[in-house]
Amino acid sequence: MDCDDRMRWNWTHLLALGLWTPVGAALLAHGAPATATAVWLGLCLLGFGLAERRWPYRRDWQPSTRAMSMDAALLLAAAVVDGMLKHGGLWLAQVLASLGHSPGWAASWPLGLAVPAAVLAGELGPYALHRWAHRNAWGWRWHRLHHAPTQVNTSNSVRVHPLNLAWNVASRGLPWWALGFSAEALAWATMFMLLQGVAVHANVAGRIGPLAWLIGSAEAHRLHHSTQPDEALNYGTSVPLWDQLLGTWRAPTTAGPQEVGLHR
Repeated sequence: MDCDDRMRWNWTHLLALGLWTPVGAALLAHGAPATATAVWLGLCLLGFGLAERRWPYRRDWQPSTRAMSMDAALLLAAAVVDGMLKHGGLWLAQVLASLGHSPGWAASWPLGLAVPAAVLAGELGPYALHRWAHRNAWGWRWHRLHHAPTQVNTSNSVRVHPLNLAWNVASRGLPWWALGFSAEALAWATMFMLLQGVAVHANVAGRIGPLAWLIGSAEAHRLHHSTQPDEALNYGTSVPLWDQLLGTWRAPTTAGPQEVGLHR
């Protein structure tokens, strides 16, 4: 580690959380939900990518040009799988709703309730499949691509095999459709989950303090990328609730993992 994270706040993550509401509202006011979420993802990648060059957690975790090219290619593949960057199950839930009646239980919920509920519902399936992929040879065959880098940074936050992405999208979109969340609630939940997916991988110094017990954080997720299986827990990305309830939560430590990459 190049700096003492105990004495620093991860202002980039905190600022991004603060911008989520005003920027998200502006994007949704001027474009369709799928377009707004795609632009938001681009802004998150750009913002955290610049921040980690200015305030790196570890200087040796900066991505190479070759690694960034590979990650960009995988992001394009993800765009195809997820319907041109309609990320996180939003597109799938909308398509299913257009094909038949959705129960609509959550359609009338206020956004203050619907958005966090959509985040929690959208995290459960990917959490379960993520945990399974670490313990099952077939699942690990496709998920290991994400763990292959020996750095954790903004660029490889989008390094995921298309099949791995497909099962994540399906496991989010199906419960979203079944519960009948509104398109607006799903757009807000998707933007939050996109932000978190980038933020927890970003090679930015600092911590978010007690907030790390409520939402995903880089200091917790870096442990998940550890080469030591007993450290490589914390399967949730946006929120740690399912890890905390189901016994796979490992509280972030000051030191972080000694080495990241494929399990030894």
